Amino acid sequence: MDPQQRLFLEEAWKALEDAGYAGETIEGRPCGVYVGCGAGDYPQLFSGARPAQSFWGNAASVIPARIAYYLNLKGPAVAVDTACSSSLVALHIACQGLWSGETELALAGGVFVHTTPNFYILAEQAGMLSAAGHCHAFDARADGFVPGEGVGAVVLKRLSKAMADGDHIYGVISGLAINQDGATNGITAPSALSQEKLERTVYDDFKISPDDIQMVEAHGTGTALGDPIEFQALTRAFRAYTKRIGYCALGSIKTNIGHTAAAAGVAGIIKVLLSLKHRAIPPSLHYQQSNSNISLEDSPFFVNTALRDWEVEGGGKRRAAVSSFGFSGTNAHLVIEEPPEFARPSTDKPGYLIVLSAQSEKQLRQQAERLAVHCEAADFIDCGNLSFTLLMGRKHFDYRLACVVRNRDELVQSLKTWLEKGRAPGLFAAAISKDELEQSALNRIGADCIKSCQTVGADFLENLKTIAELYVKNYRLNFGELFTGGGYRRFAGSGTDNWTNLAVNGRALS
Repeated sequence: MDPQQRLFLEEAWKALEDAGYAGETIEGRPCGVYVGCGAGDYPQLFSGARPAQSFWGNAASVIPARIAYYLNLKGPAVAVDTACSSSLVALHIACQGLWSGETELALAGGVFVHTTPNFYILAEQAGMLSAAGHCHAFDARADGFVPGEGVGAVVLKRLSKAMADGDHIYGVISGLAINQDGATNGITAPSALSQEKLERTVYDDFKISPDDIQMVEAHGTGTALGDPIEFQALTRAFRAYTKRIGYCALGSIKTNIGHTAAAAGVAGIIKVLLSLKHRAIPPSLHYQQSNSNISLEDSPFFVNTALRDWEVEGGGKRRAAVSSFGFSGTNAHLVIEEPPEFARPSTDKPGYLIVLSAQSEKQLRQQAERLAVHCEAADFIDCGNLSFTLLMGRKHFDYRLACVVRNRDELVQSLKTWLEKGRAPGLFAAAISKDELEQSALNRIGADCIKSCQTVGADFLENLKTIAELYVKNYRLNFGELFTGGGYRRFAGSGTDNWTNLAVNGRALS
């Protein structure tokens, strides 16, 4: 099986888990999967007779289909190949599905992995690679791109629905479009006119003023030809709306990780989302002096070469544009803005059911350690939202832990005690036995306990403990009834910067 299939499957799962939609909550739903990818070079390593599975194991069309197969997703599963713009075009198609109502949730991203030197050899023969081994985006030393490898996935949902469902939102797509160069000086040559037209289409159709965009994540491959064309197109597009000079940071993540081809667009999106999260703009590397065909002095742009706080004048929103251009001639451009702030505290209760699961005892202990560290370091933990996320937004594996606690401090102490002594008050842990059958009487007791927990009574904590004990024994209770009418919100799953969730705004979505 092509490693691209496995790697995208892994990152798609992480993205769904972080978004709070892993496990049974997503099965059978109209969730689309859209992946920027191309045929891999893995079969070049084969020798001798191949198993039949190698046929579909190396088909690019199966990269999104494998995810739909494993998770029983019913939306479209589409592989997109427009060369370097593939993942941004995949995201555009995903948004179209959300706008039309064809899907209610979408996974979009890209993957690009080399398993042989073939890509390097062909790109070098075409004169595209940097002899210096660095990407000098917009710099006078630009001499070609540096190949990179990458895989990334984002979860998309209509903004209004994401807010109603209490989802964690990293950013909002406020406008996007794609187009094609058509006839140029050569089939791989970019078109400044097409790029400018695309950018102005996004700003006009979605009523976005470039005067309110503070950051541009450029295609920025670091080529002597491509960089000036991209810069000129951006400058002309911005100049149609603003006369300001030197206010918008220009950069390219390719200076950090190289050109990841089919995954390049989603890499730029993740950079922007992390910038929004940390309210800071990271530097673009390897820049000293601008390309002689690039005049920054009178333009809206400056190449950002240092980490800087992302400040916005007049209390406006942080906004960034992302461009991705393929040597196929297909271009993509979008604008992302910071999400709206909305508080959604859960209903206070006398106690909370906190669960964890894993595929081995060692992994379960690691999960408990990570949760204890995270809760101890956090300024505040809403235990109701934590319970909701872990019960309703995760797949439940065979090694399980469940504890009933009254607050964050009690949760931390309970986990630490279990890790040290193997037991703790109000904490249950077990490995599911495949031979043990559910008893209908215990099922009824669990259902009654859940029903009783919908109102706060004297036996609330004892009912939760009964539910916790049945959870670790794999009784399939309707845990969702514990959260009826509570206005709960999903936590971001990992507390790390490895994967992201995204919401979509636009026509007919609010």
